[in-house]
Amino acid sequence: MPVLPYYSQKEAPSEAVIWRFLDLRKFRDLMANQELYFRRADLFDDESEGLPPEQYVRRVLRLDPYDIRDELALNNHLGSLAQSREMYFITCWYLFREEDLAIWDRFGHDGVAVKSSYGLLKESLDGMPDDTHIGLIQYGTGNLTDRFNAMEFITTKQEKYAAESEVRAILTSGNPLDGGNRHFDLNNFPHRVPLAENPRHPWVHDCKRRRISLRDLLQGVVISPWAEPDEVEEINLWTKERLSMVPTNSGLRSDKTPTLREYRDYHDIKKPTSQPEKLATAHELERYYDELMALELDRVRFLYRQRWEKCRLETDGLPSKGDVQYLEASLRVLKNLRAVRP
Repeated sequence: MPVLPYYSQKEAPSEAVIWRFLDLRKFRDLMANQELYFRRADLFDDESEGLPPEQYVRRVLRLDPYDIRDELALNNHLGSLAQSREMYFITCWYLFREEDLAIWDRFGHDGVAVKSSYGLLKESLDGMPDDTHIGLIQYGTGNLTDRFNAMEFITTKQEKYAAESEVRAILTSGNPLDGGNRHFDLNNFPHRVPLAENPRHPWVHDCKRRRISLRDLLQGVVISPWAEPDEVEEINLWTKERLSMVPTNSGLRSDKTPTLREYRDYHDIKKPTSQPEKLATAHELERYYDELMALELDRVRFLYRQRWEKCRLETDGLPSKGDVQYLEASLRVLKNLRAVRP
């Protein structure tokens, strides 16, 4: 499908340079799978992602803060928006102005920034099976037009994030069976977020991946000022293999640049904590098995190899427990397919 415009859209010139900062794991993922990663909007660190300020909703809908019925209406509108933002999947880029250690620390401390242009990213979205949009994020509430427009909200962020100078590419993929009422409790009281007791359907994933041509999209790779020698070596290998180019060092890499630890200590930035490993349920594995059994043998072989490529993303290069589950299921499928389709 073609890239679609949206209300109050603000775009950059086609030739505008954009960077996407990636830690080493995400860079491996991009190189190994050659897919753009789109994160579901409600899973961003900013819990208010895609939601308008409470005061804005009150003003636009003319709600009285001292009227209990209006307060229930406010809860309902915010809860509905918090649920509907689950249909938006986002990949974030930086409209390049200058390098900034704060951006490197937050998004790519041990990795890279991949370089492209606004026009090339827009071209890569064209023809995807989803409704796609691209535009500049606008900061603060000054651009909001007194409408209750979800695309305005998903492309607006708080003023404190303005330094990110974000270009946002968006896939829209709604859940056709979602009733839009997961923010109501058993007493029919509306809350401002969907409730855990009303889980979303299991087929609504945390992300979307879309295959792209790396060579058509990327124009360069910049290595983090804090990348260690072994990381630099790996980045060089990936860049040469996938892009047939040589990465460049960050302009901030010098003897005068503080180490990552010194930088974080000075700014009192805590080291990110690792997330617990997620294992597949029996139901998920059964569904995975059934889906693979319906495919051609060559396709299953490809998916099996791709799963092993993913294992290279792990710090030690070994499969995670979750990967082992899917690798074992894939092997069972391969064995059974060979038996029935020699």
